[in-house]
Amino acid sequence: MNIPFLNFAPMHSEIKSEMMDAFEKVYDSYWYVLGNKVSAFETAYAEFNQTKFAVGVSNGLDALQLSLKALDIKEGDEVIVPSNTYIATALAVSNVGAKPVFVEPDLYTYNINPKKNRSSNFSINKSNYACSFIWSSL
Repeated sequence: MNIPFLNFAPMHSEIKSEMMDAFEKVYDSYWYVLGNKVSAFETAYAEFNQTKFAVGVSNGLDALQLSLKALDIKEGDEVIVPSNTYIATALAVSNVGAKPVFVEPDLYTYNINPKKNRSSNFSINKSNYACSFIWSSL
């Protein structure tokens, strides 16, 4: 018996025509970055999440870095980062000049284990950085 590891065909076929129409509209507008469609998405996403603003970015690293800047994380700050994360989580911290402090996870929850925090100066630690592996900054 052959059981495929991933098979997206069934769910993709349900939305294919809608997605292709949307892609074609963006493609034909020549606005791949920014433009009316991105602005409309940001507005709709902010409304959906009951917040004033939403910003579309190109990738997870940009999203994480933007969130750190919004929190005024900068050089001299320490940010607690889960050790079992993708490298972009730590890169975002170092890209804003802060120091990533890796903390081992709790073996039962896989979340940061507060008992294992080895921050060199907890008083300057501004942020415990939560990031799921699907790039939702929390």
